[in-house]
Amino acid sequence: MEVLLADVYGFCFGVRRAIELAEAAQREGRAVSTLGPLVHNSQETTRLDAAGIHPAERLEEIAGDTVVIRAHGAHPETLEALKERALNTVDATCPFVAKSQRIAREFAEAGLTLVVVGHPGHPEVQGILGYFSGPSYIITEPHEVDDLPAGITPGVIAQTTVNERTFRAVVARLTARYPSCVVENTVCLATRDRQEAARELAADVDAVYVIGGRHSSNTNRLMEICRQSCPKTFLIETADEINPADLQGIRRVGVTAGASTPDWLIKQVVERLRAL
Repeated sequence: MEVLLADVYGFCFGVRRAIELAEAAQREGRAVSTLGPLVHNSQETTRLDAAGIHPAERLEEIAGDTVVIRAHGAHPETLEALKERALNTVDATCPFVAKSQRIAREFAEAGLTLVVVGHPGHPEVQGILGYFSGPSYIITEPHEVDDLPAGITPGVIAQTTVNERTFRAVVARLTARYPSCVVENTVCLATRDRQEAARELAADVDAVYVIGGRHSSNTNRLMEICRQSCPKTFLIETADEINPADLQGIRRVGVTAGASTPDWLIKQVVERLRAL
């Protein structure tokens, strides 16, 4: 059985940078906490925790003197609360997310109505909303555009990990209804590249394994994309989840991974597949 890897997969720049910043702070002897899991991958979070980089879901849970803001960014009120507590804050907000935050602020100054194409509960989206004063809406699917009020001028951005094709479909519907809407495509290049690479891979194999956390937004988007071309697509978190029975009669199997999936997990999956 031949094992093929996507052209682009695994850690994106923003996630890798956040981990490097947290590990650098820990090496300096600081007691490091992260505001929320640093990555949407439980295995990597466990590794970091064992190394002394502890996740805190709430401000009250932060232990030590240093807190790392994850790549998803944070609400301005949260940043202010950290400042008031005199904590040493390491801002690992992904530059692409920071760009979305800046654009949201500019839309507010221009009197636009913010429309974010993304998922309401995602921490990145919640953080971006904190940079906008005024009415805002979160759109997940194109048909939801019909529920927006009349007479507004939308300023449109995307959750950085949203499906590029979904974003374009929503924008097409928005511009048809609101010809004066302002659109900024903030789907990050890393997300776009991984999605296109996954789409190409899935069209060329008999089965696909997408490696990543089941609660990771970008990993789930990769799975959806692969299944469009390759119904035999499996989302797994570790090599132990591979069921050899699923691969009977398979000649070529593809492997890709979400932007929060570490290299060591990907290596384990590839080695397991090649050993079958």
